[in-house]
Amino acid sequence: MTIQSGESQIRAEIDRISFRNEENGWTVLRARNCDDNATISATGHFPAIRVGEMYQLIGTWSNHATYGPQFKIERSLPVRPNTIGTMERYLASGIIKGIGEKTAAKIVSHFGQDTFAILDENPACLSQVKGISRKKAQAIILSWQEQKSVADVMMFLNTHGISPLFAQRIYKLYGNEAIELVSADPYRLAVDVHGIGFLSADRIAQSMGIAKDSPERIRAAISWQLQQGEERGHCFLTAPQLKSGLAETLGLPVGEFEARLDKCIKELNKSGAVISESIGDQDPNSPTHDIGHYRAELLISEVNVAAGIARLLKEPLEVDHIRVDRWLQRYSEATGTPLSDAQVAAVRHAANSRVFVLTGGPGVGKTTTANAIIRLLKAMGKTVALAAPTGRAAQRLSEVAAEKAKTIHRLLEWNPAVGGFVRTQHNPMEADVVIIDEASMLDIKLADALVSAVPSKAQLIFIGDVDQLPSVGPGNVLRDLIDSGLVPCTRLDQIFRQAASSLIIRTAHAINQGLSPEFSLEDHSDCRFIEVETTDDIRHTIHELVARDVPGKFGFDSTRDIQILTPMNRGELGTLQTNIDLQNLLNPARKGRPEFKSGGTVFRTGDKVIQIVNNYDLGVFNGDVGFVTNVNVEGGTMPVVFGDGRTVSYTNETANELRLAYAITIHKSQGSEFPVVIIPVSMQHYIMLQRNLIYTALTRSRKLAIFVGSKKALAQAIRTQTSTKRQTMLIERMRRANS
Repeated sequence: MTIQSGESQIRAEIDRISFRNEENGWTVLRARNCDDNATISATGHFPAIRVGEMYQLIGTWSNHATYGPQFKIERSLPVRPNTIGTMERYLASGIIKGIGEKTAAKIVSHFGQDTFAILDENPACLSQVKGISRKKAQAIILSWQEQKSVADVMMFLNTHGISPLFAQRIYKLYGNEAIELVSADPYRLAVDVHGIGFLSADRIAQSMGIAKDSPERIRAAISWQLQQGEERGHCFLTAPQLKSGLAETLGLPVGEFEARLDKCIKELNKSGAVISESIGDQDPNSPTHDIGHYRAELLISEVNVAAGIARLLKEPLEVDHIRVDRWLQRYSEATGTPLSDAQVAAVRHAANSRVFVLTGGPGVGKTTTANAIIRLLKAMGKTVALAAPTGRAAQRLSEVAAEKAKTIHRLLEWNPAVGGFVRTQHNPMEADVVIIDEASMLDIKLADALVSAVPSKAQLIFIGDVDQLPSVGPGNVLRDLIDSGLVPCTRLDQIFRQAASSLIIRTAHAINQGLSPEFSLEDHSDCRFIEVETTDDIRHTIHELVARDVPGKFGFDSTRDIQILTPMNRGELGTLQTNIDLQNLLNPARKGRPEFKSGGTVFRTGDKVIQIVNNYDLGVFNGDVGFVTNVNVEGGTMPVVFGDGRTVSYTNETANELRLAYAITIHKSQGSEFPVVIIPVSMQHYIMLQRNLIYTALTRSRKLAIFVGSKKALAQAIRTQTSTKRQTMLIERMRRANS
């Protein structure tokens, strides 16, 4: 068979379904091309499909290494059989209950070309066919209407630009009511269906003729704007921010929707979806008075965290200070590494406090201090639970503390069956002390779940570098805890002699202080700057470093040891383009070599990948990095092994949650460490160039860090420090809760 290039269309009758995943609708089938009667193999997503059905299939041809030519279906439209033969085969296929081969032949013989029209418009006529009783006719009519409903839903969704993959999700969620529900409110798709956001739902709504200034559109756009604010780290948006964002989202001047805005917000307030409250000066006439608009769940999380911290702080804690001091003396003697005065003070604070924060940059002894805290608390007879926000951070905590650590999700015992944590305020954790490492990664929602589940008689200790990037999710929990002045905190800032020999650590501290670092050209230096100006030169230099120079000179593995950290996803130096470049360089396509395609991404065996959203059902979370072990598994799944040794099987649908990870954003690198980090710095990233971004990237490196690009861009980043300014009211709520 000659394989055509580009997009093709085929009108085909389904002959055989070789495999079908009912969870996501992914199907392997054999079909007969109605134009030339040739049999084809095809794969794609279908909400429902049966032998005998006919479809207009739109997609592309490929040559599978094992199964030969295959048609990859991108879109499909159900079509009615239009000849006597195809009608008879369709009815005889078993798709309609009560109709076998003989009955199908009788029906088509009786009604001829009008068969389907009779079944649609006047099905009672079936009783005219010899051998079909009234009872049997009713069963046939009911089954016909059911399958027609599925076809109608599929046609409706396809007509409005919804792909088969999302059509499967929508039909599975709404069933036969899909047309009615989506027609009544297409914006519900942005809430109900993962992967369909406001912009996609809005395109569907516009194709249905919904007015640009309709209340439904404005309400959906308000929720979308608040979600966009959360993606920038804010817990709320002010009224002017919301209004400005809506003008852009709706594509309307403010004056054209302003009259309806207050009413829409009041409706969302009444439904409980959005909560609006005064922020800043409480006097409505004050120039600093404003209204903050929250999605309800975030305001509730802020209130819960503030109340939970206040609950713990108000609980008395009795400690034998003399015994603590004696233990510290013995500990220093036993380990042979005396603690500094600041470290001793930190250990004492941790032992004496219901809630405590330990912060500081690299090389200042946070790990040594944390280990002393853990040993002291255990010596006091307390049960200590260790956790971190990500799997990689928890694994590293286990290694340095020589104690088992879990992710916070596992500590709180996430239960996919109920879609929530087992450990809550009503069923708190069974621990005397809970220690959270990499606490700068805590967003307000995860902090809410954590604090709520800590028993009132327990202690809660946060450890993290507050100068790193704040959490990917909304909130600035660690900084707010420190800045509140209510939580005891020790900041370590003395660089220890051994750490001071590392240029990575000295450079990180210089950047954090807003100073321009000095780089060494010596071969043994662990922190370097390769100055090149153009984007092409930066790309070429990175390729050379990854594929040849770093492995050849230092012995590091190109894929497993070297990590590119870049500020952005898009652009010539963003993760998307860099991953394509490095995949082609390190793991190229070869003739006959199988591939796994999902959502426009091509995966090959051996690829490094990253999970980009939390998937509680699979037990993988945003930022988890793994390696593809096989892309040629029968049944359309792709196994990925993660850093903790777990293997997770991805379907074509769930693989949409994976991206290549030869390069990842600096935000995604939080909580991780890599032997080698390469950081492109370019004025192309001007909008993202900020001090704590570069600081975070550099501190991800254990052994070697290499900047590639413009020193002007690095200087710009060091001068700029704005990303810590997130909009939260946690400090104010904590102060009110503790008053």
